[in-house]
Amino acid sequence: MDTAREADEKRKAQPAPRYTLGKARSVDVVGFVEARAFEINALQRSLEDARAAGNVRAFQTLPRHLRRRAASHNVKRIPARLRERAIAEMKRSAQSSKALAGTDRLTNAKRASRYKRRRSRTVRDEYELRQAGKRWLETHVWHAKRMHMRELWGTMVAETPNERSHRVAYRAAKEKTYIQDISFFRTLEITGPEAAIVGLVRRLTAPGSATLAAKPYITGARMAPLALHRADMYPLAALGPASALWQPAADAGDRRLWLRVHPANADAIKAELASAIGSPPGGEQGEVRLADVSCDVVSFELLGGQSTQLLATVLAQAADPEACGSAALRLVRQVPSPAVLPESVVVALRIHDPRLSFPHKVDPGSVALSDNEQRQLQNLLRRWPTEASILRHRGGGADHGIWDRDACAQGVARRPAEHILNARRQQQLIPGAKLVPDPDADVTVPLLLVRTGPEALVGSRTARADRRCVDTLAHGWTLLAPRGWGMPLWMSLGFAGGRAQGLSERHHVGFEAGLPTFPANWPGTVAYDEWAGAAAAAARQQWIRRPPGKRTNYLQLGITSPFYPPFHELLGIEDVPSVYPRVTADGLECRMRRLKKISSNGRSAAAETAQAASADDAMAVDPAPAVQERLASSDCSQDPSGSIWLVAGELLAAAVETQLVSGRGPCASTPAPTSLLEWAAPLLGAAGCAGASVPHSLRGQALLERCLVRVRLVCAGRGVLANCAPICLHPAGAAEPGDGDTIGYVMTGSYSLARGCGMAIGACSLRGLFRLWASPSAGEAPRRADASCRVLVRSLGGAPSTTAVLTVLP
Repeated sequence: MDTAREADEKRKAQPAPRYTLGKARSVDVVGFVEARAFEINALQRSLEDARAAGNVRAFQTLPRHLRRRAASHNVKRIPARLRERAIAEMKRSAQSSKALAGTDRLTNAKRASRYKRRRSRTVRDEYELRQAGKRWLETHVWHAKRMHMRELWGTMVAETPNERSHRVAYRAAKEKTYIQDISFFRTLEITGPEAAIVGLVRRLTAPGSATLAAKPYITGARMAPLALHRADMYPLAALGPASALWQPAADAGDRRLWLRVHPANADAIKAELASAIGSPPGGEQGEVRLADVSCDVVSFELLGGQSTQLLATVLAQAADPEACGSAALRLVRQVPSPAVLPESVVVALRIHDPRLSFPHKVDPGSVALSDNEQRQLQNLLRRWPTEASILRHRGGGADHGIWDRDACAQGVARRPAEHILNARRQQQLIPGAKLVPDPDADVTVPLLLVRTGPEALVGSRTARADRRCVDTLAHGWTLLAPRGWGMPLWMSLGFAGGRAQGLSERHHVGFEAGLPTFPANWPGTVAYDEWAGAAAAAARQQWIRRPPGKRTNYLQLGITSPFYPPFHELLGIEDVPSVYPRVTADGLECRMRRLKKISSNGRSAAAETAQAASADDAMAVDPAPAVQERLASSDCSQDPSGSIWLVAGELLAAAVETQLVSGRGPCASTPAPTSLLEWAAPLLGAAGCAGASVPHSLRGQALLERCLVRVRLVCAGRGVLANCAPICLHPAGAAEPGDGDTIGYVMTGSYSLARGCGMAIGACSLRGLFRLWASPSAGEAPRRADASCRVLVRSLGGAPSTTAVLTVLP
């Protein structure tokens, strides 16, 4: 008894085990996770099931940029891996359970009538019928399901995605990869003797610009940026930017030159080239032929920091890995940004059918280069090889590649169909493995890669651009391929991670880079007049649709042209192209105010209605004249915009900016100019002699009065600059500028995500910049080379003016 009691007491008195601090701090993580792996996996599965249970449909699990417009109505439009789940969801839904229960149909759409089911017309025939009067790109059907389409320049162009993409496009162009189908660009082919082609293009360009006869361009190793004018009309009658590419010379025969031009000015450039070919100066220059090969070339644009890596991944299966172009593309895969590579270089390569290795996946990690590859990459960046733009057969003969259109068409006809490739995939031992190219059955695709950048937008070198924004937003690649390979290449680029965007997003990315885009920022051209006229008509219609009491009274605010920048009035040109809406003082006033004025004069109600209607009709838009009619005569008086000198090019912009920031006053080393002709003498010297067709009445002082200079405006404080807003000088003794202080207008203005403030791209008259230089605020002290010019930008809504910093653009 006592023994039992003592044992109980000892048991109760036994001290608890004392754990040391070292044991408490040592935890076997691997053993802990392995012991509870089942619970962790069950928790993750329950979370996934809860996330996708009931409140999320199958099509909603796809990324937003891969969703289609009507994916929730037809399960055939959902990927195969999610189709079974989508069918189950539709069967559970109340509206489709009757239609799908016990049937094999995958959609609850109403069955077509017997007449429609018996029609023999195929989908291809229907698509060809719908293309009447306009051109469809090869990727049109893909874009039509995901983007808003718009008919522009005779082609159906993707304008903007269905989803919100303003910030997405900026992020893709800055950090990832932005892709756009630019096959709507026109390609003009000029064939003939080399000297004749160089002389022909020289008549349409500036005398001191990059000549096509320079060694980097004549060999086809680089694409030359050009700013074209009408023949012998430089510096007037600008046509717009273009890019020229020579075919590498294989023999001493005729050469071929490709001109890549925007469709907005393609007809004008083609008509001007045809006219110049028909009337060569100095007699016969040799047989020169002009052809439009736009339908034989497809092109894609890639922008962003990862564009080089994505392009190298998609084009990894080279037909000749030892070729110079293929080796160069493998080396530059690891560069952090395409801005590191030399601009406008051309890489020619031939790859296997991209469908064989579809889908492509970009490796997120970077592969370290060996010491030998590092040395090769450094040598490549220092001196880009000319042989990278030349293709050769394995035997050593010249391979014309994409320039041989007949061979490209034969390759498209010989390529295997999609069902044949699917049968070959089913025979693979490992499911999902890439197909091995068969030399007997498969074909190869010739490609051209062009390292594009701001030169293509401006039409000249851009050494003075804003590198902080340009290097991250304006550099990339342009991929040129033969006709018929648009969809295979486009699908490969999209599935590899490229973000597809439209035309509006491309203009937005160019705006964020601070560069002018064509045709929206090229005043003085026919293409700009048509673009700005259409935008003005749309803005005017939107203003008219507002209730009379809610419209902005522009007349009371002193805004005489709220819908388009009146550059012709700024330069003193009386004739205005008819594409712009006719705006009168009565049309800028609200309807109720006009009726009150009419009633005060004692008129009848019928007269009041007629007067109000006539005021609205005065703002109607006249139909745009054809381009050929405006180009029919070489007289500038027939085309008001033809008598405008637009400062385009790095050399001319540098001359204007140097004069604008030059010092004046007692500390100046030279006497200050007292007239516009003296102040702009460096600009005239840089421009060289005017063309032979320029009228004598538009030379010297008269030429300077018709000069427009493009500028970039960055807000010095808060505020956003609106389109068509006047750019004014700081008034002396007044808070707000008046009509006499206007020196230019804003063409494109918005909030800049790259700079975190308001920004705009506009144009000022050269006379206005001279007034800015000679203003009292500018004459207090000599300007430094980095001094900024500050102006006021008026608001179209009556708000106070915004102070902005002005910089000259090329």
